Amino acid sequence: MKSFWYILGFVTMVLILINNPKYTSLGGFSSESTGLNFTRSTQKNLQILITINICLFLVWTILYVLSSNMY
Repeated sequence: MKSFWYILGFVTMVLILINNPKYTSLGGFSSESTGLNFTRSTQKNLQILITINICLFLVWTILYVLSSNMY
């Protein structure tokens, strides 16, 4: 249960970093200087995916706290 919580948190952070509008390239992660060219629909889908991950993370956090208080 805790591992799923960690995975959700990590995936959410990675998606937010990819969607960061200030940085259009992953300069720290690759040697290429080509930017990430997202279309408007791709950005919208990425934002929807981020929102779903954040909601899942919050729900999973509540469930984890409630289950740990029961024992």
